[in-house]
Amino acid sequence: MKKNNIPLNFKEKSLSRISFICSVAVLLILFLIFYQVDNVLIRKPAQEAQRIQAQKEEEEKKAAETPQVSTASVIAAGDNYFQSMLLAAGQTESGEWNYDDVYTNLRSLINGADLACISQDSVLTSDHASISTFPFAVPTEVGDAIVNAGFDVVASASDTVNDLGTDMIRQTLEYWSTEHPEVSLLGLHDSQEAADTITVREVNGIRIALLDYTFGLDNALTEGEDYMVDVFDRDTVSAAIQKAKEESDCIILFAHWGNEESTEPSEYQKQWASFLLEQGVDVVIGAHPHVLQPYGRLSDEEGNEMVIFYSLGNIVTGQETFDTLLEGMAQFSIQKTVQNGETSIQILSPSITPMVMHYDYNSGEYRPYLLSEYSDEIGAAHSGRYSFPEVFSVENLENRFDEIMSQKVTPSSGTDLLDTEDTALEDTSSEGDVSA
Repeated sequence: MKKNNIPLNFKEKSLSRISFICSVAVLLILFLIFYQVDNVLIRKPAQEAQRIQAQKEEEEKKAAETPQVSTASVIAAGDNYFQSMLLAAGQTESGEWNYDDVYTNLRSLINGADLACISQDSVLTSDHASISTFPFAVPTEVGDAIVNAGFDVVASASDTVNDLGTDMIRQTLEYWSTEHPEVSLLGLHDSQEAADTITVREVNGIRIALLDYTFGLDNALTEGEDYMVDVFDRDTVSAAIQKAKEESDCIILFAHWGNEESTEPSEYQKQWASFLLEQGVDVVIGAHPHVLQPYGRLSDEEGNEMVIFYSLGNIVTGQETFDTLLEGMAQFSIQKTVQNGETSIQILSPSITPMVMHYDYNSGEYRPYLLSEYSDEIGAAHSGRYSFPEVFSVENLENRFDEIMSQKVTPSSGTDLLDTEDTALEDTSSEGDVSA
């Protein structure tokens, strides 16, 4: 009878041991291979993805905590106010009309800004036979000169804009839309839809809403055409401002208001200023008085703050009084800060650069100068210097500028004039908290 449990001999034991070791080695190698494959194809990519995600989250957190700051420089000029002698100066013997030379001295200042604005309150016409100095209608070549000088924004709501009827307003709208569509025309519209649309220009990543209103119209619009000119109205302005807030980062409002040739803001201006501050406007730029008025900051208990230029006077004029020839260019910067998902706006370094309008009937020179670049020698040829009792000197112009800007304007909390056309109401007080 054979035994089933015969002990293995040495050779068999060795082969069995070797087989076992090889099996273990193969398993170990397979384990290492699978481990490496898992590490390379699964765990390492997952870890790398986690690392990248963590790094991205850290960078996003750091970026959110780090203020992202952008700025835009803005300048604004007052009324582009052409009279007959000025209009004649742009006509050549060849029959061409051109007014580029009028803005020569300001070209570098205008083009140095990210956004340049001007008040052009008279309508434009391509029909030279329709040109008029009262009522006002100037040739489209004036508009060409504005654009060639470097202006981006044209505020056109004014009391006289409808003096020659809506056909002339339509000519003006047609000119700007076809010849210079890149320019933002404010205050005039060809439809209710256009009137309801907020003009927003993006400059260096800052969305700037632009509004423009006049205190009233000398010649009322016919029923159904009220949309053609933006006129101050409490509810209309409030609604536009709220809509502008939703579509922009900041709001600049152009105001055609005030009493002509008064260097003091009227009660009407001050009441509207308080209302616009309360509504959240960032900057107000005034025109219409044809003389300079003070500028400064307004603030209220709710934390609203607004920079206001009550009036910049003229940029171009043929007027013949000392104060109407003294002018100013508003300058300021808009700073936008984004941090932790919140956006804030600051209006930095508001100022008015003094200028003077010079015209010489003999040489045919009609152009404004920066007061810093003007001289008594140039002024000696000014054709208007005998029209007023003041001595027409740089020193007197500088002193008058400082006198106007040093006025203290008492803010108003009243609202009874908000829906009333500006009249002869004047503010006679001399103390307050708004100054240059």
